[in-house]
Amino acid sequence: MEKTPKSLRLQIGLFGRTNVGKSSLLNMIAGQDVAIISSMPGTTTDVVEKTMELLPLGPVVFLDTAGLDDKSILAEARLKKTHKIFDRADVILLLTEPDIWTEYEEYIIEEAKR
Repeated sequence: MEKTPKSLRLQIGLFGRTNVGKSSLLNMIAGQDVAIISSMPGTTTDVVEKTMELLPLGPVVFLDTAGLDDKSILAEARLKKTHKIFDRADVILLLTEPDIWTEYEEYIIEEAKR
C-alpha cells in the first residue's frame, strides 16, 4: 500500500470556509501534525496532501484546501489552487460549522455536482 502512486489513490478533498476545522480533521485522521492549525483564518495557503491507508478503503490521499471565503491578500492565489482540487478529488468532504450555512457551502455543493 505504501508504494501506491498518488495518481492511483482515492483523492479526498477537504473543503469549507476558513477555520471550520479542515486541517484539524486531517491531523486527527492522520494521527499526526500534517497541517498547521491556528485560530487565525487563512492558515492553509497551499493544498496540504497526506497519503495514507484508510481502512477499509485502502490507499488514499487527503487534500486539505484553503477556505473558500478567504479575504486575505493571498486569497486569489490560494483559491486558484483550491479550485483545481474540485477536478482532482474523487470524494469531496464538506466541513461546516453547526447551524451555519452560507453561499460558500452552496458553492461547494454545486462544484461537487459538476
